[in-house]
Amino acid sequence: MKYLISLCVLIGTLFGAEIVPSHTIEASGIVYQIEVRGSELLAGTSAGSIDVYKLSDATLQEKILFPKIKDFTGDEVAPKIFSVDKMEQRYLAVVQATSGARELYVVEGGKPRVLIDAAANLIISKAKFVDKNRILVALLSNELILWDIAKNKAVYRTQLNPSHFSDFALNESRNIVASSCESGEITINDVNSGKMMKVLKGANVDNVYKVDFKQDKILCAGQDRRGVIYTLSDGSHIRFDAPFLIYAGAISPSLTYAAFAFNQENDIVLFNMPTHSKTHTLKGQKSTLNTILFASEKELVSSSDDKFIMIWRLP
Repeated sequence: MKYLISLCVLIGTLFGAEIVPSHTIEASGIVYQIEVRGSELLAGTSAGSIDVYKLSDATLQEKILFPKIKDFTGDEVAPKIFSVDKMEQRYLAVVQATSGARELYVVEGGKPRVLIDAAANLIISKAKFVDKNRILVALLSNELILWDIAKNKAVYRTQLNPSHFSDFALNESRNIVASSCESGEITINDVNSGKMMKVLKGANVDNVYKVDFKQDKILCAGQDRRGVIYTLSDGSHIRFDAPFLIYAGAISPSLTYAAFAFNQENDIVLFNMPTHSKTHTLKGQKSTLNTILFASEKELVSSSDDKFIMIWRLP
């Protein structure tokens, strides 16, 4: 039986234990998406680069540049990097192309190579490695594509629902994907076959900007100011109500904490999941948050719609 725990947190209650970032990174350009892979932090930027940082001390390790494109005036400009990932020594990027198109690149040995070019006419929103030979690709049209790198073709292409795509997250085994969209529904699909396994709905009533997937829990960051955490096995959920749109969120690896972008001041609020109680407020991000990630149980990384990435050490 589904149940709901609604925790209405007033703005005045946010003045509790505060944490400031241990490191602040100024990236090459506006940051569109970040990813943590092992000891590295990847950032896709407006400067046409993937910036690679050492997570422990925030030092820049590498900068991968992509070919310039022509804007509407015919001038050459750096492309925006919308999505980034890494597996073994391969990097993955969704890159802006000319005339509003997007391309999917893989980078090996520092050399970018196009997997899906602009001629395919696919508006790619996000892409992640499933394994070293396959990539899960999400389109703005809310379609999922499993792409075979060696054969350079789609294994399948499936429509999730008619609403525009927002985000997806893979489970730890990368065999199940949770996808969100403007409808507020979360679709659960088998990665290998593309078949839909379940639809989670009823907790969010508007666009779910971001999702996270850890063990049996799926976090939803909603335009309806609802932070929701579903239990996949039975479809039940808990809910955290915010005073502002929740643009991003994440769950810690052990399911102890949930972190949500929480208010107009761009604070991140940390909740204890077992007790459903607020524990800390993370202050420092200056613009609208677009990504929150747990690098470990005691380490959190966030980025916003500017050049700044912040690394937080939790007590």
